[in-house]
Formats: sequence, structure tokens, C-alpha cells
Amino acid sequence: MDNEIIDLLRAVASSFQMRMKEQIVTSDSGLSAFQARLINLIGRNDGISQLTLGSLTERDKGQIARAINELEAGGFVTRSLNASDKRSKCLTLTSAGRKMHIRLNALRGQLAAEALRGLGDDDKHALQATLQKVATRLRPPG
Repeated sequence: MDNEIIDLLRAVASSFQMRMKEQIVTSDSGLSAFQARLINLIGRNDGISQLTLGSLTERDKGQIARAINELEAGGFVTRSLNASDKRSKCLTLTSAGRKMHIRLNALRGQLAAEALRGLGDDDKHALQATLQKVATRLRPPG
């Protein structure tokens, strides 16, 4: 049963990600799914470093740098020196980036509502609590 539950979690996450990519492509945002993901992460973590983005997305420094260069050229992101580490850059969304973040979150919210349609608040709270327990157990120690 445990393997089936993990397989189901993976299938749900994969299906959600695939549907989100489809929505991004058809939304006329002009962004790739990866760029949209970076905007989401930067929007939720103002001042995040490129290194941290790489860790969160499991992408190498070159991939992150190229994507950030494109987002910066598109007017969505600005970089500034990290006051505590001069070798590192802090990333923030511009006004256009914040608008795109809001737009992308609306798409994400619509898809989440569709996926969870039919579940009552009690079911949603129970699902969230259960998934939080699983996520906590899977975090690396330390």
C-alpha cells in the first residue's frame, strides 16, 4: 500500500505540473514553464539568491543564469548585490514581474480548484495535514 500511495502522489504532482505547463503556454505570457516557475519562486521569496533557486529547482548555475538573464531582459526581474555575500546576487520582481506573478498564481489557483473540486473543507484540511506530515518526514535532517 505504501508504494501505491507514493506512486499516486507522484502521479498527482506530475499531472498538476503538466497541466500548469499547458496553461502557461496557452496564456500568452511569453514565458517558458521554467521561467514561470522562477517568477513564482522569486515572488514568494523576495531577495532569493540564484544559488538558492538552483537548489530549489535542481538546476545548475548555468541554466539558472540563462533563465534569469532572459527574465531580466524581459523586464520581470532585477538583480542586486547580496549585502552579506558580495559574490551572490539577490533577485526581486519588477512591477511587471509582480503583475506576472499575480497572473500565474491565478492560473495555479484555478487549476488547484479544479483538481480539488468536490472535496469539502474538512477533507482539504485532512489532506493538507497528512501531506505536511509526509513532507516533514522526507526533509533532510538538520
